[in-house]
Amino acid sequence: MSSPPPLPHKFNLSEEPDLPELQQQIHDLTQLRNSYQASLLSLRSTKTLKDHLSSSSSSSSTTPSSQTKPPISISPSLQISDKNLNDILLARSAELSADHQEWTQEALYRMAGLTKFTVTDPSASSSSPFNNITGIRIEVMADGKFGTPYYLFLKPHDDTPKPTSENPSPTETPSETHLILHRHTIPAYFIQPLNDLAEKYLPPPPRIQNLDRFVRDVRHFLVLHYFRRASLSHIKNEVYQNIPQLDPDNNNDDNDNDNDNNDNIPNIYVSEFIIDPEARLVEIHWLQTNNPSTKRLAYIALTEEGGIEGLVVKQDNQRILHMEMQIKGPNWLRGATDSMDWIPGLFQRLQWSSAPPSSSF
Repeated sequence: MSSPPPLPHKFNLSEEPDLPELQQQIHDLTQLRNSYQASLLSLRSTKTLKDHLSSSSSSSSTTPSSQTKPPISISPSLQISDKNLNDILLARSAELSADHQEWTQEALYRMAGLTKFTVTDPSASSSSPFNNITGIRIEVMADGKFGTPYYLFLKPHDDTPKPTSENPSPTETPSETHLILHRHTIPAYFIQPLNDLAEKYLPPPPRIQNLDRFVRDVRHFLVLHYFRRASLSHIKNEVYQNIPQLDPDNNNDDNDNDNDNNDNIPNIYVSEFIIDPEARLVEIHWLQTNNPSTKRLAYIALTEEGGIEGLVVKQDNQRILHMEMQIKGPNWLRGATDSMDWIPGLFQRLQWSSAPPSSSF
């Protein structure tokens, strides 16, 4: 086989680079970069960037080729077109600024909690005067995280006059002042309170509507629901993370292992923590390792604000009053059970005690 051809002279690896020439190129590139940075910093907004870019493009199309600015010559081996690089830099800066402004605007809307917008109803014909509907986006947040947004869609009230002998087919007339609830993404268990609020704040003409109060009251019970569910979910996760793992091999009579893994398992522990979808009812079960037939359970009914509306703890159908007091916590007399203040630390208070402490008497 023939040997490969030798490298050209300019790629000769044995030739040392010309350091003064490289230093001059670095110096020229640094000056060019500083010039572009100064131009960008002098522009105050995205609009100025876009205007500058469009004016630069239009001027380049009308300028004769003989008057076009020649490329900057940095070195015999490096040619950079000043105009092309400037256009690319400005275009990219405008895109980044527009994206940042759009992201900032959306973040502000989400932090506000409520956003109003207009959409086209896909179920209505394009010629229908009722095809433009008002949308309301409701944000909820807990533990520093946004939840799934809820949407309300309202369409204009139908103010079409009734047919008469003179006008048997009156023109459809949407109301300019009154709205009705058209569609929504509110959970099904909130249908009744949602309809009650719509009937209260969005009555038909000639009564005056209060859309602002309607939306704020809807968001109020959605936020409370989200807070209740988030707070109770923390306790539920703590319960299931601490469920002991029983070793079935230790139940054998022939097992003489002194380091019995089941010795560290409490005799009675919380085995289930069930939250209803509305987060207004909690069902708790305890399991006794040496006597699984004993039934211990509790029901906690919550108010809309997350306080305790009702609490029952039973063991074999008998109420255990000292456990009810223990679950409420030491500050229940100070109103802690009127809000969600009783929920933190609930897992520790769920540890079953066979007798009330002496301080309770």
